Amino acid sequence: MKAHFAVPALTLLMLLLVSDGTQAEVQAPSLPGAPAESKQGITLTLKAGEKTDTRAARLVALCVPAGQPASPFLAVGPFTARWEADITSDLRSEYTFAADVEGGLKMTLNGAVILEGNSRKTIEGVATNTFPGGKIEGTLVLNGVTRLAGKPVQLNKGANKLVVEYQSPGLSDAVFRLLWSSKEFPWEPVPPTVFLHDLNATDLRLGERTREGRLLFAQSRCSACHEAAALLPEKGKGMPELAQDAPVFDELGAKYREPWLAAWINDPHSIRPHALMPKVFAGEPGKIDQRAADLAAYLVSVGAPNEGQPFDEALAPQGGALFANLGCIACHTKPDADGKDEFDRIPLAHVKAKWQPPALKAYLKDPAKNFAWNRMPHFRLSDEEAEQLAAYLISTANRDFPAGPAGDATRGAQLLATSGCLNCHAGLPPSTTPTLAVTLDAGWTKGCLAPDVAARGHAPDFAFTPAQRGALLAFAAGGLASLKLDPPDEFAERQIQNLRCSACHARDGRPSVFSQLDDEIAPLQAGAPLKEGEGKPIATTALPMLTWLGEKLQPAWMTNFIAGHGAYKPRPWIVARMPGFNTPAEALAKGLSLQHGFPLESTPEPPPAPAMIKAGETLTGESGGFNCVQCHDLGKRPATAVFEAPAPNLAYAPERLRKEYFHRWSLFPLRIDPETKMPRFADDEGKTPLTDFFGGKASEQFEAIWEYLQTFKK
Repeated sequence: MKAHFAVPALTLLMLLLVSDGTQAEVQAPSLPGAPAESKQGITLTLKAGEKTDTRAARLVALCVPAGQPASPFLAVGPFTARWEADITSDLRSEYTFAADVEGGLKMTLNGAVILEGNSRKTIEGVATNTFPGGKIEGTLVLNGVTRLAGKPVQLNKGANKLVVEYQSPGLSDAVFRLLWSSKEFPWEPVPPTVFLHDLNATDLRLGERTREGRLLFAQSRCSACHEAAALLPEKGKGMPELAQDAPVFDELGAKYREPWLAAWINDPHSIRPHALMPKVFAGEPGKIDQRAADLAAYLVSVGAPNEGQPFDEALAPQGGALFANLGCIACHTKPDADGKDEFDRIPLAHVKAKWQPPALKAYLKDPAKNFAWNRMPHFRLSDEEAEQLAAYLISTANRDFPAGPAGDATRGAQLLATSGCLNCHAGLPPSTTPTLAVTLDAGWTKGCLAPDVAARGHAPDFAFTPAQRGALLAFAAGGLASLKLDPPDEFAERQIQNLRCSACHARDGRPSVFSQLDDEIAPLQAGAPLKEGEGKPIATTALPMLTWLGEKLQPAWMTNFIAGHGAYKPRPWIVARMPGFNTPAEALAKGLSLQHGFPLESTPEPPPAPAMIKAGETLTGESGGFNCVQCHDLGKRPATAVFEAPAPNLAYAPERLRKEYFHRWSLFPLRIDPETKMPRFADDEGKTPLTDFFGGKASEQFEAIWEYLQTFKK
């Protein structure tokens, strides 16, 4: 038997939810004082009209497509941006700064103007700009963007105060990327690792607090219970997290065990910290509330229990190796682990008590089947892998849930209809709670946002901390209109955190969680050692870092890859497997590109020139070239002599990589990834030993290789 919860056709009386009087009733608490704290990052202040918004940034870069806002808290249209940070230098050194820019800029270093101008495209595609010390012409770079370069300047040892001011061009796309170069390296984006800012600056803390409240409002699904139609964007627009769903009630009796389900309904945060599910019933601490037992009894009555055949415990070692090799261990503690984890991983000790074995296997194969926004990704497991992993989880999970009071399914069915569960789990419109307008008019200090049980009454308990309650109040006091706007770059940054991407991937100089778990990983891998040999996965291979992902990958290819729809594995020698995050994939890929200051569409390139194709073919090969084919496959041609350094198939490069990144990587790969095995072929003067081609000029040689690789598209 399957439960279906249809949304009835209701005629709702629409209320005016937001008026000046309504918002004035909600008071954002004052921020407690905090001493200055220097941390990696940049303070970005955006202004449009008379409104200002401040947030943290990783890079001095942005791309705001025409017709989109620079911030969810600012109107669409012309804006200014101001980045402030200290650039740190280990030694006193000379650098040259430049900006790829559409619009105006002014840059000061230690109080002195070092770059100033306004890109203005002419028919010839050249921009003329005024700089301190004379008139300098900008250079047109890819996608019609102008590069404005300054004169060499000295960075002092230690902190150097940087301020970059940018004015958007108005009706066209706003584009800005800050670069630098020196005698030791060619042009590159100024990396996140050199920036420091005051994490506790007041404007920054206010902006970040409002953003936190905005995300909590969306992820806690406040509008699912409190009618707020006038505040919300049209379906498919605005803040994507407003569409975040909850698991569908689909034959739960065939999936879950009743004691666990009662304990989960009773207090989800005691089982999984940071759970978005609230505690629905305020019962006696430490005991299963009768209502939770009744609701669990009803839910498990929908669908017959399916114990299935028990998993063969002999499969557990292979499952443990999968748990390590696929990176599950980077997001989850081992099922037999107890206590709080230093990496804040999600516990799994309850898995055996939660799942019926066949349902666990099915869930591992398709986690998003009944929950589109599930953070658990799709690993494309085979039946054999899913069974091995399930066997490991069930055989080692150690938390029990004793039966509570006997549940009454009839009372549980009534509770399902009256407790608000169906607002989130079936999409029914709110009907029994106060509208958001009424809640805000009362100051939003009672009910679900109350600090204690007495003031909370019958409202659900989301286990909000005092800081989270303050963030929600700050958002309600001045940010509600932002729900209808959402720049993709901010969505991308939220999802990097929400999906725990840094659990597996290093980013901005910070190691991944996965790379710090050798003591846990090695014993699991030893339970099912990998088969070694040429062409086999290498257990110790590091996963790609995320720092430059938005600059590196083409948005369309990145979308498919993040979604898990890629037709091939770019690095087949890596044991781990990039899982699929289908729902947020497209917006995440677009946001990462814009975050790095790159437009979503590249200017079409002219057809490759035959002479360049011929030169690129030779330069790629063994005879007279760089011998790229020693480590790289080239289409269907395998690499000739891989020795501990397999590399991606070069034929895929044009569809995967942005041309800008291909050139930057080719010129100096170790500047991007200090751990790479890729050698540097160009010297500090930009020349290679292969002087028979283009006089040894590396940039032209690498361009020939790029044009040659274009021929593999066909």
